[in-house]
Formats: sequence, structure tokens, C-alpha cells
Amino acid sequence: MSRTVLVVAASHRRRSNSAAIGRYLADALANAGVPVRFLDIAESGGLQGDVRRAVEEVPECQHVVLVASLYHDAINALATATLEAWADAGERAGDRPLFSAIVHSGYPEPVHTEVALAICRRFADEVGWAWRGGLTAGATSPIGGKDLRAAGPMTRNLCRALDLMAQAFARGEPVPEEAVRNAARVAMPRWLYIVVGNRLMQRQARRMGTPDLDRRPYVRGDEACGRRPSEDRASGSQRDSKRGETGS
Repeated sequence: MSRTVLVVAASHRRRSNSAAIGRYLADALANAGVPVRFLDIAESGGLQGDVRRAVEEVPECQHVVLVASLYHDAINALATATLEAWADAGERAGDRPLFSAIVHSGYPEPVHTEVALAICRRFADEVGWAWRGGLTAGATSPIGGKDLRAAGPMTRNLCRALDLMAQAFARGEPVPEEAVRNAARVAMPRWLYIVVGNRLMQRQARRMGTPDLDRRPYVRGDEACGRRPSEDRASGSQRDSKRGETGS
């Protein structure tokens, strides 16, 4: 088995952010002198449920790196299918490569991706692949499937983390802590992310014909306008009092 690193992007669509991240890492590995293979499962039959290419590549490589997007707090379905196929094939062939993972998400907080990365580590433990660390990256939506170098300052920290990761693998070392910290650091301040996110949500709502995001159509009466039940009860008591005064 060669020292080749296999970088596998597992996403539900072509030209994905996972593929963009995987290609950047593959280039960084090549620049560091590491033989590398890159595989985008979505472009090799994965969208039709065929992950055989990912299985066939493993025996030729010493180190496998999975790049996957998040689905809630777990890796996506195609990435899960890939792990299952690797596990089944490994039991028959006895392959034991090194294993790392990169899990990314549109959410800015890295906590959303921590569980998914733990799933990848548990996979390695279960099948006997040596875990060499991983990265979790948030706020990757601005990549838009583009080359990371052309994606602007939002990917600066992620690029730095991938460079450090490639250099460590070239030295035969696991993912360094500095790379982990860089990948988890979001370039945009939290308050600005909230402002931009709200504006994008409002724009999308207008486009879909729902401009009023404060509407609560299933709340009765004045509560739909933001009034609390206690205010309604107080108003009702005042009306009853006035009716009593008029009757006397």
C-alpha cells in the first residue's frame, strides 16, 4: 500500500462545498509532496446510490479523509452510506488505513458539527481504522461550490486549517490542534452573521410571498397582533365594568 491519501467528498449534489473543500485539501497535499487521489462521490454514481468507486479506491491508499456536510447534527445520508460500504468491504478485505474527517455546516457555531465528527471517530474505532483527527468548520455556505481561494475572506481560516492539515500529513502526523482551532474560527463576527442571516431570511420570505415573518396565523384574536392573554382579560374586565355603570 502506498502513502497516497484518498480525499473523498460526500455530498448530495455536484459542485458542492464538500467538493470545494476536498479539492483544496488535495491540492495542499500535492504541494506538500503527498501522493493524493480525489474522489467526488456525487460525480461517480453516489447520487444513484452507487458508492463502489469509494470502496475500490481504499486498498490503494494508506490514509482516507472524508469530507462531508452536516445534516442536523449528523453526517449526510451519502456520507453515512459510504462509511457503511467501507465497513462491509473492510471486513472482507482486512484493509486498515488511517482515517480522518472534515465535517462542515452552514451554521456558524462549531458545536453543531462536533457530534458528526464524533460519529466519524466512532466509525474508525469500530472498523479498526486508526483515527488521525479531524476538523469541524462552520459558516461554509458562502463557499457556494467555488474554489476556496476565490471564495473571499470568509474561507481564510478554513484554508489555513487545511494547509496545516496537509503539512502534518506530509510529516506523518495527525491533525494538529492549531488546524482544529483555525477551522472552528468563523471569519464573520457573530452579530454580523445574525444581521446578514435575518436579512437573507426576510428576502427569501418576500420572494415566497410571505413578507410578514411576525405573523402567527394560528393564534386567536388579538394575540395574533402580539397581545398577551392577560391584556385581553384586563380589557374584558374594563368593558364589563363600563357596561355595569351604564345599566345603573
